[in-house]
Amino acid sequence: MGRKKTFDEHAVINAAIAVFSEHGYTGTDVGMVCERANIGRSSFYNTFDSLDALFLRALRDYTSSGIPVREILRTGTAPAPALIMDRLGGELSKQCEDDNRVGCLSANTAAELGREVDAVCTILDPDRRAWLESYRIVLERGQIDGHIRPSLDTEVHAELIHSVLAGLRIAARVMPPDSVHAQATAFIEGLCTPEGLTALHDHTPPHRYGAESPGHLISTESSAQ
Repeated sequence: MGRKKTFDEHAVINAAIAVFSEHGYTGTDVGMVCERANIGRSSFYNTFDSLDALFLRALRDYTSSGIPVREILRTGTAPAPALIMDRLGGELSKQCEDDNRVGCLSANTAAELGREVDAVCTILDPDRRAWLESYRIVLERGQIDGHIRPSLDTEVHAELIHSVLAGLRIAARVMPPDSVHAQATAFIEGLCTPEGLTALHDHTPPHRYGAESPGHLISTESSAQ
């Protein structure tokens, strides 16, 4: 008879995502995950076989969490510049709320491992393609609405959005939050027509951070959807 589980597998995956995001693939060991998840080593190995298997599972679950966000980009009714700002500004603000500012597991993994591990690439590559397609769709809709510059190459700028967010996520680990958010705003403003600028600022209230605790977001309103 199989052993009965005494822990929530989903909670262990979330703990693993947090540890891998903070310490990286090479900086994490089984003991760190067990400690964060409050489980024993025997329970770990009875479920996940190896740390590598857990890492791939955590990365796969982490990337799948972006599916509903991509759906908002594809079908959201807010102006395209505001949807893109929600994506970049929202993710960066969430990261800056975290005292450790560990950021994105996908971006951190790409920065650490590059294309060294085939199994990682089989997860990150289709995830990246899905994000690029979503960015392209929202940019093209913005062009039709007159909010995104008509001369802009939507395929190239979809890749640029993805790259800028990844870069700012890395920068946000050490940079003052207001500076990170200002850079995201300046980038998105560069995509806009004059009408798009108006739509962007009408739908995107400013983010404010506490001066005494620069990593702490004290007031962020949701953009209109």
